[in-house]
Amino acid sequence: MKHILLSVVVIGSLVVAGIGGTFADFSDIEISEDNYFAAGALDLVVSNYLGVEYPDDAPTFFMVTGALPCCDKSVFLDLHNYGEGFQFSPYAYLHIKNLDCGWVMPKQPYAWLNEAGDKVDGPASLPVVGFLGTGYPRPVTEPEYVAEMGGVAGELADGTAVTVVGMGEYGEDCRLQRHVGVIKIEVAGPYEHDAAPMTSDAVPAGDWRLINLDAYDDDPKDGVIKLNELVCEEIYLGQIPACQKIWVHIALHLQDYDEEAALIDGVITETYFAETYPEAKWDHWCTNAYQSDYMMFDMAFELLQTEVP
Repeated sequence: MKHILLSVVVIGSLVVAGIGGTFADFSDIEISEDNYFAAGALDLVVSNYLGVEYPDDAPTFFMVTGALPCCDKSVFLDLHNYGEGFQFSPYAYLHIKNLDCGWVMPKQPYAWLNEAGDKVDGPASLPVVGFLGTGYPRPVTEPEYVAEMGGVAGELADGTAVTVVGMGEYGEDCRLQRHVGVIKIEVAGPYEHDAAPMTSDAVPAGDWRLINLDAYDDDPKDGVIKLNELVCEEIYLGQIPACQKIWVHIALHLQDYDEEAALIDGVITETYFAETYPEAKWDHWCTNAYQSDYMMFDMAFELLQTEVP
């Protein structure tokens, strides 16, 4: 009897404790397997104006040789966002960097020509009357040397020679960059990849929008944004959603450099020629100072997750 009573007490205790009733109600379990978390990636691909893509690195777009003053050069390219980040539209920037330039030694200051136009030995100094002289041998100046080091830059209407002081070895300290102006940077898009124009000519005229560069102008009085003013600046081009692209147009201009501008810049202390015919053709003698000089720069196209302040 004692054993039976003990068994009843144990069973009762288990029931009170809930053992045996755990799965008495209906239930169901669903398992989510192979959960995965991978970081996205920004992937910017540059294409040329014909739509040829360069997945690894952008090519050289500006290859200008023998440029004359008032020469314009334009390049067209597109920026394609192949990235996988879908929560936002990343920000595209143009960054001009690694600007450098070189100075080319000018030729000797003077050459002397005979009546046939051949170089000959001539007097050690220029004739007193007239730039071209009254006879032969006739002196011909080297314009780049004169602009940099001084000498006869031209003549007045009566033939009187005009001697200028010169501006120094212009270009040796990278001054050429001061005369490469940025005509415009403009952008079209973004376009869905399949709907993007294949060439720049196919971009509707109304789609182009100018990038305002006024904030980078160090010298507003000249009215021109110089390339060197954009160095180390993050120039905002716009947002590019995933699988979309924008077209970019960059136009540069090699400027003339007249006496008035050189005077304002403090490069020369006086002007020698008025802007009237026939002296007007000599007014840009300062431009000769950067003949054959050159400059080099890189263009970094950047796609950033957050906007640059």
